[in-house]
Amino acid sequence: MLDSIQSLLDAFPEGAIQIREGAVLSANAMARNYLPELTAGAPLPPCVILPEGEETGAGSFTARDICYTYSCASNRDGQLLLFRPAPQTALTGRQLTGALQQLRTLLGEVMAEVGPATVPGGEVPAADFSKSMHRLFRLIGNLDYLDQAAGEAGVSFRPVTMDLAGLCWHTVRLAGPLLREAGVALELKSSSSSMLIPGDPELLQKLLLTLVSNAARESDGVRVVLTRNRQANRALVTVSGSGGEPSGRQLTSLFQRGPGNGLPLPGQGAGLGISIAQDIVSLHRGTLLTQWGKGALAVTIGLPTGPLSGRASVRTPMAQRDGGLDPVLMELSDLLPSSLFGMEELD
Repeated sequence: MLDSIQSLLDAFPEGAIQIREGAVLSANAMARNYLPELTAGAPLPPCVILPEGEETGAGSFTARDICYTYSCASNRDGQLLLFRPAPQTALTGRQLTGALQQLRTLLGEVMAEVGPATVPGGEVPAADFSKSMHRLFRLIGNLDYLDQAAGEAGVSFRPVTMDLAGLCWHTVRLAGPLLREAGVALELKSSSSSMLIPGDPELLQKLLLTLVSNAARESDGVRVVLTRNRQANRALVTVSGSGGEPSGRQLTSLFQRGPGNGLPLPGQGAGLGISIAQDIVSLHRGTLLTQWGKGALAVTIGLPTGPLSGRASVRTPMAQRDGGLDPVLMELSDLLPSSLFGMEELD
């Protein structure tokens, strides 16, 4: 049987690993070239997170400073994992077209609102104009992030020894009351009160808000659950919604890496979030896994718990501002009602 499994794996052009109960059953030559530590009978390297049970998953992981994309599905012998180096382009043609489409729409809305919004008694409330500005700055900020990621210098990355548990609590405390106004309940399920990791607090807060926003958008305004636990030398955070099983279009929009068809529809965003999330996780040498099979999409990020610097400060981010705008409002602006936005943010 092992010979037949090996013959099957050798037929794949990418790295292929057959896994049984979390251990390597067999791997092809390409997989061993990417990950020389793969050994039959040994546990899978901790940089890879597997989907639970019989669920299917796809995402990215970083090993030896190289980012890989991977997919994993159950079969009769356990789980089959396929992986290859991630594309180097930070922004696909489809994402760029979708972003420009949304940018043109937002600019049109702002131009239509700017006059009435600034005249007392005008037709457009100031809060509507402020929401449009938050959405516009969010889109521009995401494009700027991807532009930096594609540049030689890359994104500014300032890791410290930080408390991931505190970051999760802080994010839920800030975003929870806002999302309630949009009909979404955000809650935190935690197995520990503290979890130290080396990380950039601002980037990780952006990552969490991006994942929460995506989950809330797909949950039809019902519930988003954020959970935390630990696996080996990795801290895990899962963001899951309560929507139905994902459609083929949703899965394609998550993992498509080409120009493709099917631009984002109004209200779906520009399709940049998954690329930014993967880049932030890669900077932290972590893993991002999106899994499905028994209902809504669930996204798990795995971040190394060390090494920790004794000279770094233990901290979680306080409310930061970008261009005079609250980053929490900005990241959630597509979901929140206009009543939560005020002109004082634009002073």
